[in-house]
Amino acid sequence: MHPNMLWVAVNSGLNLAYPTTKNTKLAYICTKQFYSNRMRSYYLLLFWLSLPASFGCVGSSLPSSLPTTTKRTPPNTDIDTRSQEEINRELLEGRKEKEPQPNKTTENTTKTPSNTTGEVRVREPQNNPTPTNNPNRNENNITQGNSNLNMLVLPYHQEDICHAFDELSQKQREGIDVVSQGFRDMGFQTGSFTSIMRKMKSSGGCDTHNPTRMLNTALRTAQCAYYAVIETDLDHVQTGSYLALNLTIYDSNTHNVITQQTTDSDRKFTDDTRELIKEAFEKMKPALARELNLAGKPNNTTKVEPNNRQGKIRVNLISDVDKGLPRAQYQNPDAIAVVIGNANYEKTKSVDYALNDAYAMKQYLITSFGFKEANIFYLEDARKGDFELMFGVKGNAKGKLFNNVKAGKSDVVIFYAGHGATGLNDKNAYFVPVDCDAQYLEIGGYPTDVFYQNLAQVPAKSFTVWLDACFSGTELVQNVSPIVVKGKGVAGLREGILMASSTDDQYSTWYPEQGHGLFTYFLLKGIQQARADKNGDNRLTFNELYQYMSDKTEGVPYWARKLNNIEQVPLIKGNTIEKVLIEY
Repeated sequence: MHPNMLWVAVNSGLNLAYPTTKNTKLAYICTKQFYSNRMRSYYLLLFWLSLPASFGCVGSSLPSSLPTTTKRTPPNTDIDTRSQEEINRELLEGRKEKEPQPNKTTENTTKTPSNTTGEVRVREPQNNPTPTNNPNRNENNITQGNSNLNMLVLPYHQEDICHAFDELSQKQREGIDVVSQGFRDMGFQTGSFTSIMRKMKSSGGCDTHNPTRMLNTALRTAQCAYYAVIETDLDHVQTGSYLALNLTIYDSNTHNVITQQTTDSDRKFTDDTRELIKEAFEKMKPALARELNLAGKPNNTTKVEPNNRQGKIRVNLISDVDKGLPRAQYQNPDAIAVVIGNANYEKTKSVDYALNDAYAMKQYLITSFGFKEANIFYLEDARKGDFELMFGVKGNAKGKLFNNVKAGKSDVVIFYAGHGATGLNDKNAYFVPVDCDAQYLEIGGYPTDVFYQNLAQVPAKSFTVWLDACFSGTELVQNVSPIVVKGKGVAGLREGILMASSTDDQYSTWYPEQGHGLFTYFLLKGIQQARADKNGDNRLTFNELYQYMSDKTEGVPYWARKLNNIEQVPLIKGNTIEKVLIEY
């Protein structure tokens, strides 16, 4: 074809795509003047081929014999308004990108909780979702809508939720199933851990090194208000098999601990693990209902704190010593414990981590020392009347502790975390109840000399006293020293051991990053995983524990200087410091 002819044909086709412009008319005149009737035929053919394209209907004007492309279903009909930077950021945070819209005839059905099982199914993507760049959307909020009845049960794992799923054992599956059914019986709806994790892994939710992001991704998928982490330990003894169930419930948005429960099933000759788990869960149901403030079934006013006291300190376990507790080799059914955490003082400054210390110690006593939960007197924010009711008053030692001890059989453990101080006039040491005015310790405080005198009258087999008396400077009262624990007090006890957080006039400090008093943190850390068992004989003595805690390069003295620039050396007193505390 002549070059001029080609140019006119192309120019005419392009211009005739917009037939109302002046260029169209000009092209037509040029064609009519300079070319023959035959070229005019080519021009008309090009015109008719170009005209349908301008209206998006080429397919309808083509001959039916021409091959057509395969019709494809669009991967997603939603308009993604995110920038590439936002998409990359969300992928790094563990949130998945938009998923293909399922075939409506086969997959796009939103399953609702079954009336028979109460299980909440994973919801498929809906049309027109809220764009992720919506300024009104709170990405930190795990739950959406009325989801305060939802619970997700997870297995415990030392690393992260994805490793937990990859290494999920049959026993763990059974535990999740039975506990989930137990929560459904209490009125909750439960998510499917397996379904959620499969969906999460397929969308890249595990492709991150941040365990918290992995957990948040699973919780956001489940849209649950709470999640429960379970541990089970099956043991066989001569009287039968029994299972220890440890259950910790967290708030999904804050990850604060709501409650932690540990219960053993009855001993029976059976290999049915599900039966033992169910029995253990049934035992802890009343405590769960009480801690979650449930009356019959959950409702819209379900509380998530273990105590309903607005604006006050609550239990919030965040430390590495709060999980992975060693299991007791032997049960101690006659042992008695008194655990006191004083945090919310009415007339002086609070003790931020006293409740964490007390609650964690209670769990160690149950899980690691084999105490019965019913034999543990657990007191939060004890008042002076609580001290007197528990330990007696001067001249009368027959308080609750005295009356519950079995003579010659009961090991007694006493743990106290809170304020301690010396009186302004008598210079004696006092426990400070939460209702005490620190300027009047001699009247409102509970004297330690009465405490030891009354303990000496309790006919127990042995005594262990742990004191983490928290101070920060002299702000408690003017011109006073911290609690002074004198050796003569514990020396009068039969088989008595005292371990205190500091000696003489030193202050007891906190470890904010771990959410515990410094003394309590290293006490629990030494017990956990036998870190303090220096000779490796799987028998931890009091002296070994003390040596671990008082180590000048790794223990309390070093960290007190590093964190708070003060001197703090733990104290140990007693006549049986080589006694075995725990066996592994």
